[in-house]
Amino acid sequence: MSIQIVLMLPPQAASVSLARHTLAEALRIAGVSPECIDEAEVALSEACTNVFHHVEAGQNFEVLLSIGDAELTMHILDSGSGLPRGHLLADWPDVGSENGRGLALMKAFTDDASFECSDGGGSVRLKKRLSRVAEPALPAAASE
Repeated sequence: MSIQIVLMLPPQAASVSLARHTLAEALRIAGVSPECIDEAEVALSEACTNVFHHVEAGQNFEVLLSIGDAELTMHILDSGSGLPRGHLLADWPDVGSENGRGLALMKAFTDDASFECSDGGGSVRLKKRLSRVAEPALPAAASE
């Protein structure tokens, strides 16, 4: 099974929720385990939330989801500045720090997290191996 989803979203709080719920439902249909879905949702939520800090005013951001047989790839692109050059990704920020946990959570809940920036914007690519349940959950039929 292969599922590809492309979302073009405005930098609003509701966009994070929409991306997260879209991902969760697609993973449920694909028969992914609830624990794996939860971890993927956290990583995607953190990536989308970071867009608020980096996207240019009035610019949408893109969320590309690719669900394969064994792996999920989430690619989040924005028009912002991304991480400052030379920024080191610590495993966890200082206890008193108000920022920095999002990057650590993305790294903790995925198998590979890469962050790129250029003059045209920032990019986060997250990859996660998928664990499956025995029977995929099919969506309920719409009532007429």
